Amino acid sequence: MRLASRPPCSRSWKNSRPPDVKRRETLTPWPQLPLGRRMRYRLEYAALAFAAWLIPLLPLVSLRAMAWVLGWVAYVLDARGRRIAVANLEMVFGKTKTFREIRWIAINSYRQFARTMLELFWAPNLRRDNYKKYVEVEGYDRAREVSKGGGVIGVLLHYGNFEWLGIVSGFEVPQGVIVTQQFRNPLLASIFDRLRSTSGHRVIQQERSLMATLKHLKNGGSVGILTDLQLHPRDNPVALLHSFGRWNPMTRMHAILHKRTGLPILPLEIVPLPGGRYRHIAHEPLVFPPEATEQEIVQKCWDLFEPLIRRQPEPWLWAYKHWRFLPPDEAEGYPWYARRDKSFDRLFEEQGEKSGTETKAD
Repeated sequence: MRLASRPPCSRSWKNSRPPDVKRRETLTPWPQLPLGRRMRYRLEYAALAFAAWLIPLLPLVSLRAMAWVLGWVAYVLDARGRRIAVANLEMVFGKTKTFREIRWIAINSYRQFARTMLELFWAPNLRRDNYKKYVEVEGYDRAREVSKGGGVIGVLLHYGNFEWLGIVSGFEVPQGVIVTQQFRNPLLASIFDRLRSTSGHRVIQQERSLMATLKHLKNGGSVGILTDLQLHPRDNPVALLHSFGRWNPMTRMHAILHKRTGLPILPLEIVPLPGGRYRHIAHEPLVFPPEATEQEIVQKCWDLFEPLIRRQPEPWLWAYKHWRFLPPDEAEGYPWYARRDKSFDRLFEEQGEKSGTETKAD
């Protein structure tokens, strides 16, 4: 098996579109990208292809040591991301933790993300007969009982090793689909798709996934959705969410799929354990009454995850702009990067009055 398909190289390469770009709707069409950016993208592709060959050959314990160092280096060099992470943490924990504690959480968040990426590239070593050596798994028996042999709608966060969560779930729930966001560098898609499909999952992109996912679910498959994806309310199906006492838009794709199929929503988490292993938990599946709104479903799912983050904040990806938009007439208490946006104002007008409704899952 080839590591990854090689981009074409010919006299017309300047205007050519690599094979793995054709099957994806890129942010900017390949021929329209500046020459310098296309050259940079090809160098990134070559570097990641080499990493995808090398890292599986290394001992797993060495990758964790590398992640410890690389995470600290990234925290130091990534001034903007560091500032975002600290602002988010101060918003959530400013009254209960010292600045030194907040900074330590931010550093360890970078380390966890570095570990997640390195372990994703090591993932081809995971097999059905050995994955439980690295990951403790709980809760899937109940999920299979509730789904009655059909599929489930898995929801998860950028928390812990969310990449391994997707892979391990493929050993537990067959016929899975993972919904991901599109890369700015379209050449990288083939590498990451191959790694994420180690256990048999199929990867589709968030921007064009609704109809394909519905068809997959109705055929008995399952789907996993990262619910804290950074989506703009102007172009994406989002719901107004109240998280850590602040408002932000969150994808409502899992709520749409639940209402159209009736399949249970399965909250998934993976937390790091002492000694280098992980614990992967499939929580009690959620089934909502027909009258539940999409916003209520989204809020209920988040309410299961927020206590986990409060209890163990380091594994979450704090360097994301989780609270990018300011709600109308409410500017205090939000991170420095939050801005007013007309589309978010409209979302707030449409859903804000319903936000206090409490919905109970069956």
